[in-house]
Amino acid sequence: MSGKHLANRGNWQLGARVTGDSGENDFVKYLAACLPDYYEVILKPPKIPIYSDGRGIELDIAIVNTKTGVTLFIEVKTGKQGGNATEERAGKFLSDGIKRRIKQHHTTPAEPVFCVFAGKIFNGESGTLNKYIIERVNKRGKITRSTVDPRFYREKVEVQMEGKPYAIMDHNYTNIAQVAARIMEIV
Repeated sequence: MSGKHLANRGNWQLGARVTGDSGENDFVKYLAACLPDYYEVILKPPKIPIYSDGRGIELDIAIVNTKTGVTLFIEVKTGKQGGNATEERAGKFLSDGIKRRIKQHHTTPAEPVFCVFAGKIFNGESGTLNKYIIERVNKRGKITRSTVDPRFYREKVEVQMEGKPYAIMDHNYTNIAQVAARIMEIV
């Protein structure tokens, strides 16, 4: 990608950050209402050091069972534009090295990170699971149309996350009680 193109393209990361923050805030709001008082829900917990120079990871949410002292971290990925970044970026938290380092700093269950996927790419318009069209500006400045298929994105998550703790949120978080119950089983 040329420097000129990079300088002239829209800041898609800003839009993605707004979408991501909204998804995290919504999940916390709905989840906290379903958990007993002995669970502490922390939005944006402190960074966990992973590397020798002190750099680390910042997960979206920590759920602490104050009766047991066990912490489960939640990574929320919210998408509406398609692409592959939403679900693939969650995969790094499944690595043994990252999990081991999280456990060096916190008392956690065997799988310390629970991934949550939410948004239009997993549900379609109004939760219909129907395909929808998005428009983007390509590298040449031309508007292109792409079809987003929520069923395909759900399948990608199911394959990538097989055997790991995760949830795909239904439209308007209608399955939040079931997700909260799974989280309480873990922590």
